[in-house]
Amino acid sequence: MFETAEEGPEEPTSTAAVAAPAGRFAEFFAGIGLVREAIEPLGWKCVFANDIAPRKQEMYLRRFGDEHFLLGDIHNLGVGDLPPGLDLVTASFPCIDLSLAGNRAGLAGRHSGTIWPFLDIVTGLCVRGTPPSAVLLENVTGFLTSRGGADLAAVCRRLAAIDYIVDLLFVDARWFRPQSRPRLFVAAQQRESGGPWCRADSEPSRVRPAAIRRFEAAHAELPFVDLALPSPPAEALGRLVSVLEDLPPNDSRWWPEDRVDALVAEMAPQNRQRVNELLAGERDGVATMFRRRRNGRTVGELRPDRLAGCLRTPQGGSSVQFLVDCRPGAPRIRPLTGREYARLQGADSFPIEVNDRQARLGFGDAVCVQAVRWLVKHAFDPEPRAVLNAPESSRATPPAQFPYAPPTTGRGESQRPLFD
Repeated sequence: MFETAEEGPEEPTSTAAVAAPAGRFAEFFAGIGLVREAIEPLGWKCVFANDIAPRKQEMYLRRFGDEHFLLGDIHNLGVGDLPPGLDLVTASFPCIDLSLAGNRAGLAGRHSGTIWPFLDIVTGLCVRGTPPSAVLLENVTGFLTSRGGADLAAVCRRLAAIDYIVDLLFVDARWFRPQSRPRLFVAAQQRESGGPWCRADSEPSRVRPAAIRRFEAAHAELPFVDLALPSPPAEALGRLVSVLEDLPPNDSRWWPEDRVDALVAEMAPQNRQRVNELLAGERDGVATMFRRRRNGRTVGELRPDRLAGCLRTPQGGSSVQFLVDCRPGAPRIRPLTGREYARLQGADSFPIEVNDRQARLGFGDAVCVQAVRWLVKHAFDPEPRAVLNAPESSRATPPAQFPYAPPTTGRGESQRPLFD
């Protein structure tokens, strides 16, 4: 359906491998499995998946089957639960305590703090002598500033303590799909024999903007590197209108006319003007809208472009994204459907056999398939890794020791600290 400006037609989304075997991976906080959807076509083989949410598991199993999925709390997992020979582990851990729209409790929060048992498992694998070659973390960009940067620094310090080099990357779904979804990725690779690494550059770029460069400069003791990534694609050629389903006028999901009129009448002047622009045919006559509480009233706020806003889980009225469709000559409003959420996340052919609310839960709490595919394809190519670890580099940095907190135990397993 979409093409990108620099990479041509998008890569296939079938789970059948279309590349040479790349390695075995485990997907934590798996949700409905969109990391797997993203990287299996590159040749990666999923051998373990874990999540705590039964409704997400239901969607995952309908897509991939139940061979590798373990439902349960990550606090109860240990290295003995994992299959051997992992090359990559991924974690799209909860964002609620890191998001600017959340409670900003940081990694001390009950939800986002689940990154610590995940890192305990990674540490346990390293202690056992079977470290994954790569670790990929994904979260909102608020992760960069949580507790003044202390949370991200603590995670990078834990990875450094078990001999990983780290690249901090900003990737936005809008480069691949008509959805504004900026995300921070932590891409980590094992240093060979704990050897030196090549220091990160200082120049900002699209994937490493000034905020990331400032963070790296403020934590110069950490092993930050620049993995050999190409320039990301320009903004996706697809537009919001191209992902929409054609629902008949009598579909029950369309709001009644009086409800639409009442909401438009309560809009701020700027948003009423955007409705008028749609009625005049601008931006294809469609836009997405969130409902917000402003001064004690619920009002509608439209995007001014051809993109959807960042998809979220439907845990409150303001989290559901609505379509404002003015193509018939008068505004119509309805929630985006589950299939539209799937298309915005790059999972066009994902089977949806649940209601729209459950589908919005699954896709709204997931990753953009093409964004993750692009990142993994380029970040974890083995050739750039050898260059980064070249000891003769004039910018090579010697090995270092980092403060380390021993892992917690999982399922009664005895795990020892990496450093005494």
